[in-house]
Parts: sequence; structure tokens; C-alpha cells
Amino acid sequence: EWPPADSPAREARLAAQTIAQATDANQLAERWESLPKTLRAEPAIVAAYAERAAALRWEDAATRALEQAIDARWDESLVALYGRLPVAKLDSRRASAQRWLSTHPSSPALLVTLAQLARLQGQWPQAQDFLHRALAQGAGADAWEELGHGYAAARDELVARRSFANPLNPA
Repeated sequence: EWPPADSPAREARLAAQTIAQATDANQLAERWESLPKTLRAEPAIVAAYAERAAALRWEDAATRALEQAIDARWDESLVALYGRLPVAKLDSRRASAQRWLSTHPSSPALLVTLAQLARLQGQWPQAQDFLHRALAQGAGADAWEELGHGYAAARDELVARRSFANPLNPA
């Protein structure tokens, strides 16, 4: 028998696994709706749901779940996922991220997310600005990796290599 203190953590892990194993959008929606509201607010479970929805090409559900969770309770890991999520909707995602910037201007995850979205929209100078701000706020390897991708796309191979290598060789 599990100790009572471990029960909520175990329940959350099982819920995230159940969500991640949904085989189609209907099953995913069913499993999500059957979860207690408290679990649907847990960042790890929201992340599992958004990632599975994106994998099933259910982009609206993926982005909506993240946006609602982030609006309800700020979470850097969910903000980072919002930028990495393999879904289109670049304009609406960028608008949401810009809105969050007014209340979380020093969030490293948000600045990296804004940079990712700007780069995907072909706005590399804006992406660079967000990344430099993110690094100044303590962002880590994800910001350097994004810089590397941007410089590589801009065909600046030397700076791209330096950017990718930077988190591997801290000063």
C-alpha cells in the first residue's frame, strides 16, 4: 500500500500517462473531461494534454489548454512549451504571448517563446532582441539553441556554431 502523502503525486502521474496514451482526439477529450478540475490545472497534466493534442493535429485544443492554464496560473514550463509546440497558429500564439509580456516582462521562458514565434514568422531581428533580453534575464540553453537556429537560418554559420556551443562551455 502507498503512503497517503504519495497518493496525489501518483494520481497526477497516472493522469498524465493516461492523457499521453490517448489514441485519437475523441479519446483524448473524453479522458481530459473525466479528470477532476484540480488535475486539469496541474502543469504536467496540461503539458501532456497539449502535447498529445498537437500530436493528434488538434491544434485548437492544444493551444487553448495552454492559454487557459497560463492565464489561470503562470507557469514557466507551460510558457516554454507554448513556444515549442509544433502547431501553426503563429499570429494568435504571438498575440497571446505579447499580452502576457505586459504582466511578465522578465520571464525568460516567455521571451524565448516570443523569439521562437518571431523567428517562425520570419522576423529574425525581433527574435534576436527577445533572445538577448531572455539571456539577460537568466535564460539558459533553450535561448542559446534558439539563437543558433536563427543564425543558422540567416546563414551565419560561425555565430550559429558559437551559439549552439555556448551552453556546453559556460564561461
